[in-house]
Amino acid sequence: MAAAHRLALPWGFRAGVAGVVKVVVGRLTGIETVLLDLDGTLYVGSQVVAGAPEAVRWLRDQGLTVRFCTNTDSIAPAALADRLARRGFPAAEEELVTPVAVAERLFASASQARVLAVAADEVRQLLDRFLAGPGTPATHVLVADPSYGATYDDLDAAFRALRAGAELVATQVNRIAARDDGEHLDTGGWVRLLEYATGSSARVLGKPSPEFFTAPLDALGRGAQSALVVGDDLAADIGGGHAVGAATVLVRSGKGDRPQLDAQAEPDAVIDSVADLPGLLRG
Repeated sequence: MAAAHRLALPWGFRAGVAGVVKVVVGRLTGIETVLLDLDGTLYVGSQVVAGAPEAVRWLRDQGLTVRFCTNTDSIAPAALADRLARRGFPAAEEELVTPVAVAERLFASASQARVLAVAADEVRQLLDRFLAGPGTPATHVLVADPSYGATYDDLDAAFRALRAGAELVATQVNRIAARDDGEHLDTGGWVRLLEYATGSSARVLGKPSPEFFTAPLDALGRGAQSALVVGDDLAADIGGGHAVGAATVLVRSGKGDRPQLDAQAEPDAVIDSVADLPGLLRG
């Protein structure tokens, strides 16, 4: 990869760039790292956004560092890297930032973590060495995309473990998951149910947690002021990016073209699609 350099654009508002709805140009100076959302940004459900692979290649060709930052919590990072490659986005596993990977690091650093995981089989397999055995009190309850088919018994077991003193850990708290056939309940609804029932407050590992965004930047030795977060979710992507001081761009694919409840964040730029990102950064 070419050496990273900074993209600089003048202050003001820019109009006439294809696909750009609004941009506060001064916020897009000094970009070295681009943190790209996946579902809703590079693809929506199983459909790749037109021009997205080319946009990612352009970013790399400019010497910018790309990290794929996603709240996808149903599969392990290695499987997600394979999915990206099949969709035209070759990515090394270390270029992925996911709440499942964050959970693995968290439990590895915890002293004798014993986890009750309300999660898909693939995630449970990744975390197998941390899972609480039968009759063993859990130190943590992890909720990670229960859409695999979680039952009342699974949630009740989580409820009982939390009441017994376990810590509630959530991969993410998104309200809505957009798929090919429309919107579905996302992980956040299950997390809030357990919070309400137990009086607990979840530790959130994914977006918009500040640690989620700073982790890849810390690994690169860079500050958030040189980062650009691109995504379709006002709360998770735009709010999370702003919270750490990064510039943000909202894409109108995925959730980005519809109202989002309780989302107060204001992006620095709005574009129709990630395919318009090269044009925006070229100025």
